[in-house]
Amino acid sequence: MELKAKLSLEAIQDSKNLAEDLHEDDLDEIGRLVCENFEVDEQSRRKWKIKMEDATKLALQLTEPKSYPWPNAANIKFPLLTVASMQFAARAYPALVKAPDLVKFRVQGSDPEGIKAARAQRVSSHMSYQLLEQDEGWEEDQDRALIALPILGCVFKKSYYDPNLEHNCSKLVLPKNLAVHYYAKSIEEAERKTEIFELYEREIKERELRGIFTEQEYGPPPSPEEKEEDTRQGTSAPLSDRDTPRVFLEQHCYLDLDGDGYKEPYVVTVDKASNKVARIVARIKEIITEQSVEIKEIQNRMKALAQGVQPPQGEPTPQQLQQVQMVEQALQSMQERVKALTEEKPKVLRIVPVEYYTKYSFMPSPDGGFYDLGFGALLAPINDSVNTIINQLLDSGSLQNSNSGFLGKGARIKGGKVRFSPNEWKRVDVAGSTLRDAIVPLPVNAPSNVLFELLGLLIGYAERIGSVTDTMMGENPGQNTPAYNMSAMLEQGLQVFNGIFKRVYRSFRGELRKLYALNGIYLDQEEYFAYQDMESKILQTDYTADPKDLIPAADPNAFSNKEKMAKAQMISERAMSVPGYDTMATEKRLLESMDVPNSAEIYPIVQGEDGSMQLKFPPQPDPEFEIKRADMQRRTLEGQSR
Repeated sequence: MELKAKLSLEAIQDSKNLAEDLHEDDLDEIGRLVCENFEVDEQSRRKWKIKMEDATKLALQLTEPKSYPWPNAANIKFPLLTVASMQFAARAYPALVKAPDLVKFRVQGSDPEGIKAARAQRVSSHMSYQLLEQDEGWEEDQDRALIALPILGCVFKKSYYDPNLEHNCSKLVLPKNLAVHYYAKSIEEAERKTEIFELYEREIKERELRGIFTEQEYGPPPSPEEKEEDTRQGTSAPLSDRDTPRVFLEQHCYLDLDGDGYKEPYVVTVDKASNKVARIVARIKEIITEQSVEIKEIQNRMKALAQGVQPPQGEPTPQQLQQVQMVEQALQSMQERVKALTEEKPKVLRIVPVEYYTKYSFMPSPDGGFYDLGFGALLAPINDSVNTIINQLLDSGSLQNSNSGFLGKGARIKGGKVRFSPNEWKRVDVAGSTLRDAIVPLPVNAPSNVLFELLGLLIGYAERIGSVTDTMMGENPGQNTPAYNMSAMLEQGLQVFNGIFKRVYRSFRGELRKLYALNGIYLDQEEYFAYQDMESKILQTDYTADPKDLIPAADPNAFSNKEKMAKAQMISERAMSVPGYDTMATEKRLLESMDVPNSAEIYPIVQGEDGSMQLKFPPQPDPEFEIKRADMQRRTLEGQSR
């Protein structure tokens, strides 16, 4: 795509909306290209969308009128997919969202003064406060995500800084609203991804007033379109509505706006109906140049050279003085080289883009497709077969319970339909034996036992796939089942959930690290916040450490509450018998495993003057021990006086 305007890389980075700096013809070309790429991606995932729409209807148990084998025949939707999804969400949500400590920052390396531990505590409390209290919609979106994830196979979270709200946001994006080419390798390596969202005229005007969108006319409001949500809920779009929202496409793509032959990453927002560009902004995280690579190598050599020089012990020898002078000359030469490189015109080698989206995966697709598998794809064929068999059995029972057949001429019954009310007898002009011979009931087979046994077989295997057996759902397997066998069965049944939960845990960790990076950019130098009845302060410099040390507070290896409690009790017993354990951390973990509400009130921990965590109420000494110690001191004084 050849553009008329050529922008500098500095102007691209500093601009809040590049659409105001480009020619109108360039904007038309970019808008057309964005819509064309979106249609290509939509076509690549067309079959997947059809399957997911059917899976959503199956999970919601929506029925449609049937005309076969007769009008309004049996149309039961067996809730296999619904139960499996509810069971996964009921286990995953409380295991992942463990309030109040939602985030944990690890302490790596030696920390004799407790500086790293104090910073880790501040970061953990602040990010937990941001997710659970500052961003009010995060927890609700997380709940919805864990319900939709087992049905659709994947969901997305978009993490960004909202200048209007002045804090980080991480909102849920369903896969139907994020178009990515089906055979893209990953969300990070996708050449483009397009989010579909709607804005009312009022919201568009607000963005124009804040300078986010370009002020322009988008044409007449679009006519209301029939949506799949309307079909599922039994509603229809209004014929005319002045407040109909406009559909926008926010495409994260690559364009060459500086004319150097290398495409830069951008976020382009386009009105779908008119193809008009509302906003273009760069999403550049880091620019790697030849000069920056060489400067980094020189700085590493300077650091190694400075560390290699040991200070002389006592009076330095001439050889030591000569060595120090050589090192100083080398360092000076390197500093001059670094200064010269910074003054050169940079030659771009690579531009690292900012990634907004985090993909939550249920089960990777075996065909290598971008959209993963869920219960909607795994259980839908079996669920359809179960529905068919149940409806056939019901239809067969309805035929057998109904009365229909043939009437001979000898019955001498007037034409038309013959209906009977309870306790009613009708007169006919024929003898009983002749009437019995003239009426022939329609032969109907009873419901098949083979179909009933096949129904049980299919439901059994579907429950294995969804891990929704009686034991997993909390039902009593039998009065004589030993407790050890019961615990072993539960542990084996949770293995499938543990594997899926680790994928969810990994995705949640990626979302937290994106928010951690945003705090390092947009957070104030000092910020005060109140969390768990504690006034705390966070510094922007606290977010300059390695983000790899940030992890969720949830335990990826202990999916059930019983397993977590058993581990915590074992650690508590070891702490009482083996010295060296952190008793405060051990007790806190034990209370968390038991899901004690407001555990901070029962076992309060405060931050001391040196930054270390201390008990608010220090443990009182043992009275018996104090009596024995006083008695020992008395005896010692008596011995000394003698």
